[in-house]
Amino acid sequence: MVDSCLRKTFAKQVPGLTRRFGRQTERLRSTLVSVGLALAGRAGAHKTDAFKVPVSRNTLLRLIASLPDPVTSTPRVVGVDEYAQRKGRIYGTVLVDVETRRPVDLLPDREADTLAAWLAERPGIEIICRDRAPFFAEGATRGAPQALQVADRWHLWHNLGEAAEKCVYRHRGSLRPMPAQPEEPQEEAEPAASSPWPTGHRFAERARTKHATIHALLAAGHSKRSVSRQLGMTLNTILRFSRAAAPEEMFTGQ
Repeated sequence: MVDSCLRKTFAKQVPGLTRRFGRQTERLRSTLVSVGLALAGRAGAHKTDAFKVPVSRNTLLRLIASLPDPVTSTPRVVGVDEYAQRKGRIYGTVLVDVETRRPVDLLPDREADTLAAWLAERPGIEIICRDRAPFFAEGATRGAPQALQVADRWHLWHNLGEAAEKCVYRHRGSLRPMPAQPEEPQEEAEPAASSPWPTGHRFAERARTKHATIHALLAAGHSKRSVSRQLGMTLNTILRFSRAAAPEEMFTGQ
């Protein structure tokens, strides 16, 4: 029937205004893409209601998925860190251009071989900013031997803070005791000798809270793996706290 019809209709697309099989104008499409990139699916769908152009979250996700991959160049300084697909179970590797602060790629795991293969394809990398994980160190050394490996700023500050806490704790005996004030009542004061950690110490209170929470969950019948998932801690951390009868045993000051 179609071939026998003598009349045919041709539709020419107007660049910047229409596209083939498009249900929205290019202006509306670009607006929805901007909303999707900023807020993703569910939150973006709520925002389109406010714009009086309601679409589903799946529509926004389809529009984002249809975008071409951005053109990326080999970064000069690349940041390497892990990300959790399922915390405590499945981890991957995220690579970031440190100079532009934009993600470059995601690797499906955090194995040294995977990182080494990715780096070997990009010989222009000069500096690798990473944490102290041994698999990242090995992968960076094998994949980019020409690159300088440095520690990232967050881990430097984090490690410095922990080292300062431990140093202060080791030398707490050298601190001059506060003068006694007999005129003030000391009804609820905790004896100094009852605990090696003073009340209100940030590290001490954090450890006491974790210790109490972990032992309460274990006493309620939860397994150590279940406690690890609930609290977002590694299984090794849960094991160390579970073996300690008192929170003071968690910090030896060595």
